[in-house]
Amino acid sequence: MKKTILVTAALIFTACNDAPKDSVSYINNPEIAAKGAQTAKAFIESIKPVLESEMHKDPSGVGAMNMCSNDAMRLTSDYNAQLPAGTSVRRTALKYRNEANKPDATDAAVMEKFTATKDFDKPLVVDMNSSYRVYKALPMMKPCMSCHGDAISAEVKSVITQKYPNDLAVGFKEGEFRGVIVTEIKK
Repeated sequence: MKKTILVTAALIFTACNDAPKDSVSYINNPEIAAKGAQTAKAFIESIKPVLESEMHKDPSGVGAMNMCSNDAMRLTSDYNAQLPAGTSVRRTALKYRNEANKPDATDAAVMEKFTATKDFDKPLVVDMNSSYRVYKALPMMKPCMSCHGDAISAEVKSVITQKYPNDLAVGFKEGEFRGVIVTEIKK
């Protein structure tokens, strides 16, 4: 009997300690939310013409896939260089393609919240002690389906496999949660 109680107590204690803890500190700060959302929107608008041009030149998606793999990180760095000191953007997703965009624990918790609520319109603001993170959800859009959708061509699959052997960013349906743009603003 004592052994059963001890084993049960140990299991409960272990389960409680292993349970994920949502230590994300969401805040309601309309000014920071607006600033972060605007920065994310401007970032998307800065890379969108490049991507659309590639898709127009090559509707198969191979050109856009090559452009993303060769230029996306540089385009992000170029955009960040134009931002005020203490402000930056980055992309991340639960199902990421480039391991350089792998989410941290806070990113993952926020994206899980977006996935659960399916509210992709309102940015979420997180207090990170020395900075704010503003998360803008990215729903899956039709132009992205050729590289991230559930019916990718053999040509695009070949490029993905070659450039990203550990790719997780496929199998999406239009309108599903794809990932986030994170704007970090120092306090």
